[in-house]
Amino acid sequence: MQIKCPHCQTTLSLGTPKAGRYKPTCKKCNEPFLLTVSQDLPPKVRVRKPQQKTSSSAKQSSAHRSASHRPAEAASQSARRGSQRDAKPDESIDQSNLTRPVIDPNRTRGGSSSDGVQQTGLPQDSRDPAASIANGDLRSSSKSAESEAADRNAQESANMPARLGGYRLIRLLGRGAMGAVYQAKQVSLDRDVALKTIRGRLTSSPASLARFTREAYAAAQLTHHNVVQIYDFGEDNGQHYFSMEWVRGGSLADLVRKKGRVAPKLAATYILQAARGLQFAHRNGMVHRDVKPANLLLADDGVVKVADLGLVKIPDQVDPDPVSEGALLSGLQSGTQVTMQGTAVGTPAYMAPEQSADSSSVDHRADIYSLGCSLFYLLAGQSPFLGDEPADVLQQHASAPPPDLTAVNARVPDKLARVVARSMAKRPSERYASLAEMIDDLQAFLGLELTVGFSPTNEQADRWESLASAYAKTQRMARLTSPLLLGLTIVMLMLTLAMPFGSLSMILLPPALLIATCLTVIVIGGMTGHHPVADHLRRWLETLSIFEMLVWGVAAIALTFVTVMMGLWLGAIIGLIVGVGLGTAYHFAVLATAEQAGRTPLDNAKRFIRDLRIEGIEENSLRDFAARFAGPSWQTAFEAVFGYEAMAGIRSRLAADQAFTGPTKADSVRDRLCRYLADKIKAKREAEDRRKLARLEQQSLVSQGVSNKQAEEQAWQVAAAVMEGVQKVVDSSSGDERVQAEAKRQRIKAMLADARSGKYKRPRDRHASWKLALSGYTRMLLGCMLLTVFAFAVQASGVVDEALIASARQGDLHLQDLPLDATTDVLGVRTSVWSVGIAGLLLCMSAFVSGWRMSPFAAVATIVILFGPALAIPSLAIAGSVTILPWMIAVVIAMVIYLPGVIYGEEAER
Repeated sequence: MQIKCPHCQTTLSLGTPKAGRYKPTCKKCNEPFLLTVSQDLPPKVRVRKPQQKTSSSAKQSSAHRSASHRPAEAASQSARRGSQRDAKPDESIDQSNLTRPVIDPNRTRGGSSSDGVQQTGLPQDSRDPAASIANGDLRSSSKSAESEAADRNAQESANMPARLGGYRLIRLLGRGAMGAVYQAKQVSLDRDVALKTIRGRLTSSPASLARFTREAYAAAQLTHHNVVQIYDFGEDNGQHYFSMEWVRGGSLADLVRKKGRVAPKLAATYILQAARGLQFAHRNGMVHRDVKPANLLLADDGVVKVADLGLVKIPDQVDPDPVSEGALLSGLQSGTQVTMQGTAVGTPAYMAPEQSADSSSVDHRADIYSLGCSLFYLLAGQSPFLGDEPADVLQQHASAPPPDLTAVNARVPDKLARVVARSMAKRPSERYASLAEMIDDLQAFLGLELTVGFSPTNEQADRWESLASAYAKTQRMARLTSPLLLGLTIVMLMLTLAMPFGSLSMILLPPALLIATCLTVIVIGGMTGHHPVADHLRRWLETLSIFEMLVWGVAAIALTFVTVMMGLWLGAIIGLIVGVGLGTAYHFAVLATAEQAGRTPLDNAKRFIRDLRIEGIEENSLRDFAARFAGPSWQTAFEAVFGYEAMAGIRSRLAADQAFTGPTKADSVRDRLCRYLADKIKAKREAEDRRKLARLEQQSLVSQGVSNKQAEEQAWQVAAAVMEGVQKVVDSSSGDERVQAEAKRQRIKAMLADARSGKYKRPRDRHASWKLALSGYTRMLLGCMLLTVFAFAVQASGVVDEALIASARQGDLHLQDLPLDATTDVLGVRTSVWSVGIAGLLLCMSAFVSGWRMSPFAAVATIVILFGPALAIPSLAIAGSVTILPWMIAVVIAMVIYLPGVIYGEEAER
C-alpha cells in the first residue's frame, strides 16, 4: 500500500505489513516518523510525526543510511487532496484506504505466503515489513528487519499454547489474518497434522463462524488421493481450529525454487494429479480459487495433493444471515455465499481475469486458468506475468497476451504448450469446459490411454508380480498370526475350563495370559509402526466421553477388587507377566524379523508404484492393477504399500467382481475387530460433528434475535441438512463437472432453505435419555455393582474361610472344595452367592453388545439367575450321585435368554 510522509507529503510505497509499530525514515526529507499497523483485515495504517524533534545528529545518521542504501524505484505520486493535505503536523492520519495493497505477485492476497503457509507481512526479500517498504523507500531507524521479525516470531512462539483440544503444538509455521498455523501432534493417534487456528473478526461474528464451520465440514468430507484431507474441527477454551493432513515433502513451488524448471513430462504428470483432485472438488460443488504451485504439495511417494481445499468457496449455499459489511470477511458475501477468510481474492500471479473483477461469482474455469498458470510456472521456472504491483500483474492477466512458453523454454513440446495456452485463455468460454477435457489432453500428451482403467504391459505386470511375490515370501511367518491366535485362544479356553478341577485360584491365569499377549503385540506394533488394530483402538479411545471413560475406570477397579477379594490375584498376575513376555517375544522374534527381512523388497515395490504414479497413472487404476497382478498373496504386498484402509476398501470392491479370482474374505479376528471399531468411530464422530455444527448455528441464530428454544430446533435441522447434503455421493454418470456441481449446489441450497423454513424435517431422537439409561454402560455399572456385592457376600457368608484361603495361596484350591450351596440375601430374597457373581459377570460381558436393545434380554436373564431358585426352579439329579443345583440350571436358562439379545442387538445397530 502507499502512504504519505507526514513531513513533506511525499508518497511512499509500503509492502505487506505486519501488525506493529515502526519508526521508519522518509527517503526524500530524511525525517523519521511513526508508523502503526493494526491487526484488522484489511490492516489500518496510521502515520504521524514524533512528539519530540529528532536531533541533527540523528538526521545526519538517517541521511547517511538513506544515501548508502541502493537506489529505490520511482514511488512518487501526486499528493492527496483535501483534509489530509491540510492536517496538522502532530495529527495522526488514517491512511488505511489510500491505495490498494502492494503485494508480491506470487503471494496470496490476504496474507498467504508462497509456501502455502499464511504469514501476513513476510515479504520474500527481507521477511519483515519495515525493511521491505517500497524496495528501500522507507528505512527503519530503530531495529534491523531481521531483528524485528525475529522478535515477533519469538513472541508468537512464546505465546504458543502447549495444547489445543487433543493436539500438542510443536512449532509455529506461520500466522496470518485468519490465525496461526502450527505443526502439531494428534496425541491420540500419534500423527503429525497441520493445525490452523481461527481468530479475529471471524470468531467475533457468530454468523461468519457458523458459515466457516459448515464449509470446513464440507471440505472434510472430500476424501481423494490428490486432496489434502481435513481431519477435524473444534474449539478449546474459546479458540477455534481445524486440523489437516501433514504431507511429508514440499510444494511444487519449493521444487522449482530448489531445482529450477521441471521436465515437461514430469510437470505434466504433477499437474495431471492436481487436476484429478480439483475435478473431484468441482464435482462436489467446490471451487478452490487459490490454485498455485505453493498449494500443490508433492509427497514423498510421488502423490501430488491439492492443499487448502478447506479454504474454498461452496457457491449457492443459502445463508440469509444479515451480516453488516464491517463484520464480513475479505470477499465474504452475505446471502448465498459461503467463503472462508484469505481465499476470496487469490494470488495475483495465478489469478483468472474474471476473478479479480468479481471473485464471488467465479466458477470452476477460474481453477482451470490457475492450474494452467501453475503448469507454466513449472515449465518456465517463473510466473506467466511479473510485476511489482498486484494491479500490474492483474492487468496483464486481463489484457496482455500470454507469453510464448516455447520461447521461454524451447524444450516444451508444442502439444503441451497448447494445453497451457488453452487453459490460460482470457475468456472462460475459450478455456477447457471442464477439467475432464484438460485431463484427457494431458493423458494424451503422456501417451496414456483415454479409456477407463490402466492396461499394463506384460513387462509391468511381470515386474509387479515378482516384486509382490518377493515381499510376500519374507512375510510367511507374519501371516501365521491369525492361525496362531486362534490356536492360542482354543488352548487358553480349554485351560480355563479345566483349571477349576486342578487349582481354582489359578482360573484367571489363561484368560489373563491371552489378553496380555494380544494387547502387548498390538501396543508394540502401534508404537513401532502402523498396526491396524492399534490405529482403530486409538481412534475409538479418542471418541470416548468423560462419562464413558469413567464407566470403564469403575469397571477396572471393580474387577480388580473382586479378583483380590476372591484370592484369584496370583493367577491373574502370573498370566499378565507371562502374556507380556510372550507377546514381546513374538513381536521381536517374528514380526520385527519379518519386517526387517521385507524392507528391501518393500522399498523396491514402493519405488515401482511411485514410478507408475509419476507416469500419470490414476490412483484408483493403479491400486486395481496392484491387487490384480500381485498373485495369490496380493493382500500382503498391497497393505504394505498402500495401507490397511486402502486394502480393506479395494477388497470389498473386488469381492463383487466375478472376474477376480484372488482371496477377498475379511473374516479374520483383526478384520472383524477393525470393522467393529470403525462402525463405533463413525457413529461417534457423526454425532459429535452434528453437535458442533448445531451449537455454532444456534449461536448464530440467537445473535440474530431468534429465541433460544426455536434456535436450538432450527440449528439441529440445519446441521442435519448440511451433513446429509455434503455426504451424498455425486452422480458422475453425466461426466460433466458443471452439471454435477450445479446439481449438488442446488440440492444443498434447497435443503438448507427448507431447514431454515421448517420444511426440512429429520426426526430427532427424543428418547436419547432413556436409551442411555438402557445402554451398555448402565449394564456395565450394574454388573460391577453385583460383582462387588458378590465379593462382600463371599466374605460375610464365610464361604471363604481360613483353610480355603490357605489352599488358594498354595495353589491347591479345587472346585470340590467350594461350598456351592452357599446363599445370601438379595432384595430380601434368599439366593445363591454364586448366582450374584455370575449375574454380574454376564451383565459386564453384555455391555460389549451395542445399544439399548440388549438390556431387556439382560434384565430378564439377570432376574432368572438371581431369583430362579425362588421361582421354583428345581434341582436335577444325574446318575444318582451328581446333583445339579437350581442356581446352575437358572444360569443355563439365562444364557439361552442372552443369545437372541446378542444377535438382535448387534443386527439392529448395524
